[in-house]
Amino acid sequence: MIRFNEHEPKRSQLDLTPLIDVVFLLLIFFMLTSCYAKPQLPVALPEAESGQVQGQTTVILTIKADGSIYLAENQVAPEQVYAALAAIYQNKPGAKTLEIQSDKVIPFGSVVKILDEAKKAGAENISIATEPK
Repeated sequence: MIRFNEHEPKRSQLDLTPLIDVVFLLLIFFMLTSCYAKPQLPVALPEAESGQVQGQTTVILTIKADGSIYLAENQVAPEQVYAALAAIYQNKPGAKTLEIQSDKVIPFGSVVKILDEAKKAGAENISIATEPK
């Protein structure tokens, strides 16, 4: 009698090693990039058609809808804006930039007062953040 090799179905196993490697690489990537993300306070910025994207700004001053002023996530009283900015710019050689992120409901007069204090404190390049229209 002739014996034929019967085909036995092989159990295929999925190799999970490459999948685990990719997941760990993605995890490391997102952990490293989140360390360098710039924290921002939620502010409804005004819209402008002629806005331009600026380079890296080092000092961000935020004026929220309730009128509170934040300098790099630290709340500052309006009468202390000059002193806080002067302390930052005194120890900073080179370009003295400032980005103002003001909520769109803030009166323009309040923003002008902050602009004036920033200019007196030594800010040379002041920009106002807007949303594209």
